[in-house]
Amino acid sequence: MLLFAVFFFFLTGADSYNSFYVFCKNFCQAVKPGKLRVRCSACKQGTLTLARGPSCWDDVLIPNRLRGVCQSQTCNGNTAEFFFKCGAHPTTDSETSVALNLVTTNSRCITCITCTDIRSPVLVFQCVHRHVICLDCFHLYCVTMLNDRQFIHDPQLGYSLPCVAGCPDSLIKELHHFRILGEEQYNRYQRYGAEECVLQMGGVLCPTPSCGAGLLPEPGVRKIVCEPGNGVGCGFVFCRECKEEYHEGECISLLSMQGAMAQKGYVVDEHAAMQARWEEASRETIKKTTKPCPSCNIPVEKNGGCMHMKCPRPQCRFEWCWNCGLEWNRTCMGDHWFD
Repeated sequence: MLLFAVFFFFLTGADSYNSFYVFCKNFCQAVKPGKLRVRCSACKQGTLTLARGPSCWDDVLIPNRLRGVCQSQTCNGNTAEFFFKCGAHPTTDSETSVALNLVTTNSRCITCITCTDIRSPVLVFQCVHRHVICLDCFHLYCVTMLNDRQFIHDPQLGYSLPCVAGCPDSLIKELHHFRILGEEQYNRYQRYGAEECVLQMGGVLCPTPSCGAGLLPEPGVRKIVCEPGNGVGCGFVFCRECKEEYHEGECISLLSMQGAMAQKGYVVDEHAAMQARWEEASRETIKKTTKPCPSCNIPVEKNGGCMHMKCPRPQCRFEWCWNCGLEWNRTCMGDHWFD
């Protein structure tokens, strides 16, 4: 495992890696490394000097969380606005992409909870153990759960999935992560999500394969008519209970279906789940909180998530990047401002 980890770092250039990923919708149609940028929330110009750099995702995703001073003479703005751009191609000022805050470079060489390979980038679930899954296995997990209609409809978040290990309180909050499914499967995800909303409201779906219209009949009504109109509805009349063509009396097919409706799940190996924990690696890296200043070699301690370091020695005050050891620059800001 150690030799594989060293080889992985050699291949990925993990001494200076990209912490941020986006889904580039307009140009790449794929997950790509992202560039973090900041501007004044008032004038929308990159002239804001921050009081402190961001140290976690909340700092950049929650509006008006960080403050600073706008250096533009015609602006009195004092709050930061963060945004992301696709790092795979040139972009205009107005082109932005949605950040995938659960996707990151596998700098800690954690094995995937499903295939147990060391891959990069990976998705890190927001559960207590922060289980790690590679993007190929995440795609398979989503498609499997989509096929089994096992996505969860949350009133606040929408149609989502929890950690693959079934950890509590781990639903994915940023639904753009499901763009990893690809266009065809993502369209199906959106359709199923809309259908689930109808079902949550007490509605039914037309069982005709070519239709599937969402209907909201009165409670207790057994005879459902899929009324045609406005390009929706096929005219099929069906039974609310068994979803077959409407009939009088008991539903014959319903009894035979009940035995086949056992809930399917996504099985994860317990040992693999123990190995695929981002947090366990975090505890080891926390111990390594001191590095020498690249300019004067005095030991400098890191006590937060921000990679922007400043030498405490009065005669030095060199500003540098904890990640790559170079003088702090715009590339460091864009690629790995925090970890």
